[in-house]
Amino acid sequence: MLRIGDFSRLARVTIKTLHHYDEAGLLRPSHVDRQTGYRYYTAAQLALLQRILLLKDVGFSLEEIRCVLARQMSHSDFSALLDQHRQHLQSTIAEDQFRLKRLDALREASLTEPIAELAAVVLREIPAIDVYSIRERVPTLHGHVTAMFEAAESTVAQHRARADVSPFLVLHDGEYREHDIDVEACIPVKITTRDLPVRRLAGATQAGCVTYRGSYQQTPRLHAAMLQWLERSGFQISGPLREVYHRYGADQIDYSLPAHAVVTSSSQYVTELQTPVVANP
Repeated sequence: MLRIGDFSRLARVTIKTLHHYDEAGLLRPSHVDRQTGYRYYTAAQLALLQRILLLKDVGFSLEEIRCVLARQMSHSDFSALLDQHRQHLQSTIAEDQFRLKRLDALREASLTEPIAELAAVVLREIPAIDVYSIRERVPTLHGHVTAMFEAAESTVAQHRARADVSPFLVLHDGEYREHDIDVEACIPVKITTRDLPVRRLAGATQAGCVTYRGSYQQTPRLHAAMLQWLERSGFQISGPLREVYHRYGADQIDYSLPAHAVVTSSSQYVTELQTPVVANP
C-alpha cells in the first residue's frame, strides 16, 4: 500500500489532482484510514491512473472518462468512440481557425481605426421571414426609398407582424452605392395573411451584422468596413445586403407603428446592416 504522497510522486501528479479524481469517481483510494483519514493506493492503480491521464490528454472530459472506464467496451466500440472524438476535435480546430482569422481581421482593422469607431461585426443566423415588399430600381436611396416604405406600410397596416419585427431594405445589386440601385422595401407580415401578395424571404445560416445609432450617412463607411472584415476573416458574400430599421422616422398618415420604433431625430435612429456569408472552402 502506498500513502497518497508516495503514490502522487510515483505517478507524477499532485495530491490535489488525486483528490479531484476521487471526487469525480474516477480513482478511489484503495483504503482510507478511519482514524487518521489517510488515503492509500496500490501500485496496481498506477495503470488505471495512466489510462485516465491518457484520455484526458487527448481531450476527453472527466465525465466522459468516467463513462468510458465504467463500461466494458470492446475494441470496436472503443475505436468507434475514438473516431467520434476525433471528429469533434477536428470540428473544434476548424472553428478555432476561423476564430483566429476573425481575430486577425479585428487586429488589422484596429491599426487604423479607433476602437470606438470600429465596425463591430457579429456573426449570427437570419431566419426566413414572410414579407410584403415593393421592389424598384431607384435613382437615389433617400426620398425614393422613403416613399416606397410609406406606401408599403399603408398597404399592410392591418397585417403587420408583431411589433418587435422590424422593416428592412434589401439592396439587390450586391454593393452599396448612391445612384441607380435595385432595392426592395420589405414589411414583415403575419403568416396568416391572405389578402396581400406575400412572399417568404429566405434566411441565412450565417450573416455578418453591424448595428449602429445615428443617421444613415454612416452606412457606406460601415458597410465597406464590414465587407473588409468579412473578407479578411475567410468569408464570402452569399446574399444581398439588408438594412434593418429598428428605430426610424415615419409619417404615419394612414397607419400607425409601435411607439418604441418611431423617433423624430436621425440621431436616435438604430439601424442594423446584415450581409449573408459562407465560409471560404
